[in-house]
This record gives sequence, C-alpha cells and structure tokens, in this order.
Amino acid sequence: MVIGDIHIQWEGPHQVSQALGLTAPTDYGLYQVYGCHPVYGVGTLLYIGKARDQTFSTRLKQESWDDYADWEGKVTIYVGRLLGSETPSDARWNREIDCAEALLINAHKPAHNQVGIRYLSPRTDRAVREVHVFNWGDFASLLPEVTGHRWSSKADDISEYLPYGS
Repeated sequence: MVIGDIHIQWEGPHQVSQALGLTAPTDYGLYQVYGCHPVYGVGTLLYIGKARDQTFSTRLKQESWDDYADWEGKVTIYVGRLLGSETPSDARWNREIDCAEALLINAHKPAHNQVGIRYLSPRTDRAVREVHVFNWGDFASLLPEVTGHRWSSKADDISEYLPYGS
C-alpha cells in the first residue's frame, strides 16, 4: 500500500483534562505532549504519540502526563487529525497514522520517545520512503513538512554523490 502525502490538521494547546474529552468519531490521529523537562526546560516537546483504534481520550488515559504538571509548568497537548477528500478504510487510516508517527518522531526526536527515535525499522522504513507529511494549523514546534526521502534509508547512497562539476 503506497501512502504518498499525509495532511495533518493540528489543534491546541489543550490542557490534559480537555484532551481527555476528545471522544468524537474524528478524534483519532497523532498527538504532541509539551511540558517541563529537567534538562530542556519548560515548554519542551516531550512526546509524539498516536491514537489509532482508540480515541485521543482513551489513549491519553493510558499515560500519566499529569505527573509532569508537578514540575515547573503545565502539560499541554496538541492533537492532529488526518485530512483527506474522503475517509479511507480503517486499515489505510491506521497505516497513515503509523507512517506519520514514525517520520515525526525521527525528525523531531522528542525527549520521551527513546524507543521510536532509534532508526526506522526495515519494515517501517520501506513504508515511509515515499511519504510526505504536511503539518497544518497549530502544529507547535513541529516542522511544517517532513519527508520519508530524508528520514528513511532512501538517501543512504548520498555519500556516493559528488558535487556537480567534479
């Protein structure tokens, strides 16, 4: 299944209590968590996660981001819903969520995504090579665009390239 372009409409910031109320049929996708980090400080991108097969509310209840509110500053959540001309099958929707999450984690390296920050797995790598994520709306500290051309092994042969005119 070739994915291609993924468009994400970001909304936020939400307090954790507000995000826990996101239970609508459109409340699936990706989320960013910002808070205080002992090294990086207040307002740091802590985590990029996904809510697939469960709403943002259900997914966020499985985590304990309120613990970070005890540190200097509040925790805020941005939610990203995938956009398209029509709603795809659940399988495609989930695949797009997975690919977008992998690229966003690898491009931004959030402080609490240690497992996801490792290199893309061979299976995921192949899936994201042609993916281009466009972030729209209130995407906070994310880059406006992230591409699998840059963050997968597709460009591994760049070391063999020579400057033009060589």
